[in-house]
Amino acid sequence: MNSGKIIKTGIVVVVAATLAVVAAGCRDQSPTRRQIGFLMTLDHPYWQNMRLGAKDEARKLGVEVTILNAKEDPVLQIEQIKEIIAKRVDLVCLVPMKEEPLVRGVQMLNRAQIPVIIVNRQIGGSGGGPCEYVCYTGTDTYAGAVVAAKILAEAMGGKGQIIEFHQHLGTGPEVARSQALRDVLKDYPDIKPVARIPHKGERDIVKTEMQTLLQKYPNLAGVYAHGDNFAIAAAQVCKKAARTDIKVVGMGGSREAIEAIKAGVLTGTSYQQPEEEGRSAIRLAVRYLDGEKLEKSYLIECPPITKENVDKFKGQF
Repeated sequence: MNSGKIIKTGIVVVVAATLAVVAAGCRDQSPTRRQIGFLMTLDHPYWQNMRLGAKDEARKLGVEVTILNAKEDPVLQIEQIKEIIAKRVDLVCLVPMKEEPLVRGVQMLNRAQIPVIIVNRQIGGSGGGPCEYVCYTGTDTYAGAVVAAKILAEAMGGKGQIIEFHQHLGTGPEVARSQALRDVLKDYPDIKPVARIPHKGERDIVKTEMQTLLQKYPNLAGVYAHGDNFAIAAAQVCKKAARTDIKVVGMGGSREAIEAIKAGVLTGTSYQQPEEEGRSAIRLAVRYLDGEKLEKSYLIECPPITKENVDKFKGQF
């Protein structure tokens, strides 16, 4: 090869290398994908469907979502808030494990100037309160519980003894659902609550307690359970004891509950949409990060499911 060809070849190599460096630099300068933290619990299929909805919506909208499981532990969730602050995410979607401790958690995010969207469980604050957040989205837990309580009261004919199986004390849903029952019963003075039992997230606890309660309250007429799976557990005990006269309602609208209503085991439930809650949170996060001014509340309806309309519904979890 002569010297002229060598020089020309060298120039081509240098130019190609330079173009490669410039191209790589352009790639490095491209905008990074937005980072959204989603802090929640995953201790029930309900929440797992919320996670699936959030992840799928994030994929569609081109954002990254980091999901952390607090396991219904507010102390753990506070630590996860510190972790997500250190990651410098663009926004946090938060399902607060308990209202009071998590006010402090939102305040931590406020100080870090990371905007917050509250999902599924209400928390104090908004507009000059103890903590600031962009908006709330999720099932109207209180309204959904009112739906379930009314199904029960009407199925009982407005009279009789009832028991309540409730969630972890102090959680947003526990407070809202118990208050909903009390408020509905103001219109049904002949319905008498005789026991209030924590189910602790365990079906076996409900089954054991239900067996005892049937003996203690032979005139029992109704069961109001925070969650479909616990309502089904109670209804199964009643059926085994040949007490199919006892009306039992849950909350959630799971596939299992829908089948139990069709089979006449469960009286009714209120329909929640966890997948849509996850999607809604991510959509609102992107809209906010795009500069849109949002309303303070985006509620997802929670209609009743009974034997009259059960064929219209498909459970999400």
